[in-house]
Amino acid sequence: MPFLSLNGITVPVVEGRRRQVSIGTDSRSFSGVYRLGRRATRQEWEFKTGPLSSVEALAFRGLIAGDGHALAFDGDTFTSRGLAPSTASGDLFEAARFGGGFELPIGVSCSWAMQLGPRWTTLHHLFDAAEGVWRQVLNRSDGGRWSQGAPAVTAGGLVVSGGALSLTGTSNLRRFDDVVGLPFIAPDAWIPEVAAWHSARAWSALPYLTAGGAFSVGETKVLGEVRDGEFVEFIHEGARVIGERLEFTLREV
Repeated sequence: MPFLSLNGITVPVVEGRRRQVSIGTDSRSFSGVYRLGRRATRQEWEFKTGPLSSVEALAFRGLIAGDGHALAFDGDTFTSRGLAPSTASGDLFEAARFGGGFELPIGVSCSWAMQLGPRWTTLHHLFDAAEGVWRQVLNRSDGGRWSQGAPAVTAGGLVVSGGALSLTGTSNLRRFDDVVGLPFIAPDAWIPEVAAWHSARAWSALPYLTAGGAFSVGETKVLGEVRDGEFVEFIHEGARVIGERLEFTLREV
């Protein structure tokens, strides 16, 4: 088990500390008696990563900050950040891969203006009607495609153009679930962990993340913030490069 993972992705931390935050204000009365005004407590964790390449640093910055949109299709077609689809088409249905799903007629598309930018990663589940199974698909802006964690040749009915994410129904691929758009490229090293996590459970409702690992008992719903980056020189894949060590905070929700 890694010390810290976010949505199943191992974060290479080397330093950390925990702080307990009290909700409410304690005070003393005029006579000096201590009065406890604490209503609840929450945890905060501060971490520092080891040296990361520039590509890894960009990806971890986006991951920790909870950048991107997630579509659960549980009752509506809004993303986790409240973004409505640009075109009103398709129907919701029950008993998809994780709760509700989204179905499109053959040849019909639906898009969301997620502003993913030139570097992006998408995740989604689609139902293969020919084989009667749900498949997890990952696509990247550099042309990389994976299905169930293995290299694939098709994008699974998903296209990103001008920063907008679109789904299109085809003869055997009309049903979708748990669609995620991330405005950064997931490194190759992440692919097995992302595929394993997303094949077993829905992605978190961004910007919220699911933190797990030995740093805490059980999983914790958190919000992340990257504070600083320290430039360092180190050996990466046999070459001397300039990278970053990130300092970030996770706050229990």
